Amino acid sequence: MTRDRRRWRAILPFLVLLLLVGGTLVVHAIEQADPEDPAYLSPVSTEGIGASGLAGLLRDRGVTVDRRTTTADALAALYEGGPATIFVPTPSFAHLSTLTAATGLPAGSRLVLVAPDDRILQARQWPAEVAGTRWAAAATEPACVEPVAGRAAVLRRQYLIAQGSLCYDGGLARFEQDGYTVILAGAADPFRNDRLLEHDNAGLAVNLLTGNRRVIWLDLHAPDTPPRPSTSPRPTRTVTPYPGEGTWAPGEGDGSGEGDGSGERGDGGSQSQQQSSLSDAFPPAFWATALLIALALLALAVAAARRLGTPVSEPLPSRVPAHETMLGHGRLYQRARARGPSLAILRSAARRRITDHLGLPPDADTDRIAGQAGLPAEYVRTVLDGGTPESDEDLVTAARFVQDLEREITRTKGEAP
Repeated sequence: MTRDRRRWRAILPFLVLLLLVGGTLVVHAIEQADPEDPAYLSPVSTEGIGASGLAGLLRDRGVTVDRRTTTADALAALYEGGPATIFVPTPSFAHLSTLTAATGLPAGSRLVLVAPDDRILQARQWPAEVAGTRWAAAATEPACVEPVAGRAAVLRRQYLIAQGSLCYDGGLARFEQDGYTVILAGAADPFRNDRLLEHDNAGLAVNLLTGNRRVIWLDLHAPDTPPRPSTSPRPTRTVTPYPGEGTWAPGEGDGSGEGDGSGERGDGGSQSQQQSSLSDAFPPAFWATALLIALALLALAVAAARRLGTPVSEPLPSRVPAHETMLGHGRLYQRARARGPSLAILRSAARRRITDHLGLPPDADTDRIAGQAGLPAEYVRTVLDGGTPESDEDLVTAARFVQDLEREITRTKGEAP
């Protein structure tokens, strides 16, 4: 038992530390903004993770904010007039191949992406890569030749580029691509309502989106379907869509069988989108919450667990009748399933009364008791030094044997009962 206690003393501190670290990670995951939330960086949302405040600042500067909810709508708005700034808060949901390759952006346009990952950058074959990701967005100084704002919290995903310029320790990357400008912002904080007034976040967000007099705001919160092809002639390029973006080129259908009437579809994006696992059916916050609840229940179970070790005698806090004390102790032993300690108490009490009756010292062994009482030593040894009962019925039977032995000895050597 001492060895078990030492083992638990060594394990428990690490277990508590593991629970604290796990709880911190779960809470951090829950607190992160979910791009699938309709309010996430939406120009019409007034929630903390929304961006209605930024949209208002842009309008005050005379910039037209054109909110679009599909890539096809964004393309239609792009064709309506001149260069524009296309703001994509959720690049993993948009069809960037359609925006940048299948149609081509007008010269002078600007494409602003919020925290794109390596998968997106490599699929577009842009001269950029992700160098690292921080636990949370950090506020840093611009530290570049042509700063667009002051200190801002844009450094969470850090970028490296082969050409162009980097600011904010890699949290903001800018380079030219096929006649238009690509800007990678490493964090969503400068665009959010609840972070807009911190540091110079507002100045950074406004300056990034005011390169043109028109902002096409692609407000997407789920994977977009490929845009339908248009019959009007437009410049096209060969497209290599990134995984999950689907395949589309002029003259092909949108994967629903309604394009050119053939009903054929590729063996790539459309089929993979139909196959979803259970983990994809719920947002990450759901699983993080479930894990946090499980950790809380585990901590509650540990806190409510019984003290390790065998029962020990403790003084009663007040005087109670002996019968009630006996019943109370019996119920406690029964609840703890302490059959061995219960039988040991009965045997110890019987041994004390027997040795006192026979005139033997309290520490007399079983063989001496049997010889003094004139009983077989094996029988007395079995009753007073037997094994631990395996069930309540065995405990009752062993207790009766102890009681019968005590009565037999007292009746043999003493007065008649």
